[in-house]
Amino acid sequence: MRIAMIGSRGVGSSYGGIERVLNELCPRLGKLGYEVDVFSDARVTFEDHGGVRAIRVPSLGGKHFETLSRSVVALRRALGNYDLIHLHAVGPGILSAATNLFGQRSLVTIHGLDQQRDKWGVVARSCLSLAERTLVANADQITVVSENLRRYFIERYNVATAFVPNGMPNKHRVSPGPSFSSFGIEPGRYILFASRLTPEKGCHDLIEAFNSLTTEMRLVIAGSSGEPVYLDSLRRAANPDKIVFVGHQSGDALAALFSNAHLFVLPSYVEGMSMALLEALGYRVPAVVTDIPENRAVVGAHGFYFQPRDVEGLRAVLATLLDAPQILEGVARNLGALSLPDWDVVAERYAQLYRTPLRARPTIASTQRMAAR
Repeated sequence: MRIAMIGSRGVGSSYGGIERVLNELCPRLGKLGYEVDVFSDARVTFEDHGGVRAIRVPSLGGKHFETLSRSVVALRRALGNYDLIHLHAVGPGILSAATNLFGQRSLVTIHGLDQQRDKWGVVARSCLSLAERTLVANADQITVVSENLRRYFIERYNVATAFVPNGMPNKHRVSPGPSFSSFGIEPGRYILFASRLTPEKGCHDLIEAFNSLTTEMRLVIAGSSGEPVYLDSLRRAANPDKIVFVGHQSGDALAALFSNAHLFVLPSYVEGMSMALLEALGYRVPAVVTDIPENRAVVGAHGFYFQPRDVEGLRAVLATLLDAPQILEGVARNLGALSLPDWDVVAERYAQLYRTPLRARPTIASTQRMAAR
């Protein structure tokens, strides 16, 4: 069975959560006998193997057009050449209208409610809302990565989706890398933020909270941004004596940062099922996260919470934990008890869905009536 993956920067990239999902999922699908082509950014470096290929396609620049333009080009090449087209995220999901028109089977995975992300303006949010309604009306199958998203589609559209969470990676701690000295950090002496630097990830809240702490710990910001203005604002706000920006990290360098972190912080306002959070837990690093359903579903009773956008609340949690390392040691020991599926189970679940007969689509009219409620 041939599968086309469309809607990401590609396999072999660790730019964001969707790319990390594909890095885990696609090789496992290949081992299950599927031929998986991942339509990717032209700059992605990936050696085809194990039934997985990177199909490089061009795209326009800019946050508004890059992913969608790449997805449009990919879909044009994919239509009629695959058994199923697997679209990722709400924006690319709008292309399910074309798959429906041409009789091409499609599955759309929703990784989060993108229209709720702070980085988008009014016009972009309206377009994403349109994409959401379109995929509900046209996709043969829809999967979601959290129970909260599953409930959302039932309550808003009366549409049943398949809940397929992201997998819990099985990680092994590694020694500090050679970059630690150049970053000016020491093992166990820093708090880690590792995510894309976009407003809805709340890094500015973390910087403000950390600036006000009296501690010898450092804050490491690992991530890149497609928004230079926002990145500049973060750098200006950060105390350079306490906070270090290390840019986008991947592979062994990122593994070393996770392995040797004292604490991981995810101050985001919107999530689906954070791959960065799952990685931190996979390395048995305690996490401080915003109290939103998607984070609670992952961490449960094994994490520390504060309300989104509550800088003082975040500062108070950090101050308490930095003064009580024994609490973190106890939590780290218990992280192995988290009952989350591994990626082998997730791949089997997607394989099952690929083999499932098509569902009946709701009519355009009924979808419009439900969306208007």
